[in-house]
Amino acid sequence: MLDFTDRVAIVTGAARGIGKATALRLAEEGADVVVTDVAAERDDVADAVEERGQSALALEVDVSDEAEVEAAVEETIEEFGRIDALVNNAGIFPTADLAALSAEDWQRVIDVNLTGAFYCTQAVCPTMREQGYGRIVNVSSAAGGRVGWAGNLAHYAASKAGMVGFTRSAAIDLGPDGVTINAVVPGMIDTGAAERVSSDEEIEAAVSAIPVGRQGDPEELANVIAFLASEASSYVTGASLVVDGGITKV
Repeated sequence: MLDFTDRVAIVTGAARGIGKATALRLAEEGADVVVTDVAAERDDVADAVEERGQSALALEVDVSDEAEVEAAVEETIEEFGRIDALVNNAGIFPTADLAALSAEDWQRVIDVNLTGAFYCTQAVCPTMREQGYGRIVNVSSAAGGRVGWAGNLAHYAASKAGMVGFTRSAAIDLGPDGVTINAVVPGMIDTGAAERVSSDEEIEAAVSAIPVGRQGDPEELANVIAFLASEASSYVTGASLVVDGGITKV
């Protein structure tokens, strides 16, 4: 078991899907959790954290807004006195043919998916460095290196590839201060995202190519995130851990 007793974690984009599963997984292991999202369901997730015996703080945060991020971090410190883990999960998943992709739509995806992770990471750095301890986990995507089941994702793929590069470089900056930063690279996780951008036939074809023969569950990715957010991963930093049922290996 992982032990998050007396640890405090911030999870962005935690109202549903991977973020929700991660928030609940961390709570089950003893963490107090700050649940951030622009969606109102964040309050329900915070209630579920408390049902697991842990303290929760639900905050409406647009991670692309630096001021909102800084305010959330300040409120977390006021409430709990520390920040031990940050999971940069918030992201958007629009589709657009490259020829029709507007500069505004491109920038919005980069702002939320990549710049948001930068804002959040930068905001927690002073506290983690002062503590001499911190765990940061960035949620990337197999789309950042290989898009096997849907096109029209140039902006999304660029943002998720950027997360991996950001992780590698930031690990060098943060390592001497006891702070690790890693990325998880999920493939097809059953969050409903694939159904919004692909036909049933496209999804079936993609799933048939996955060695384990199915989409992953959000809880399966949350298990990996929890490990990287824990003390157990103390000698792992700058890594990108692929969690995709083997699809990128075939």
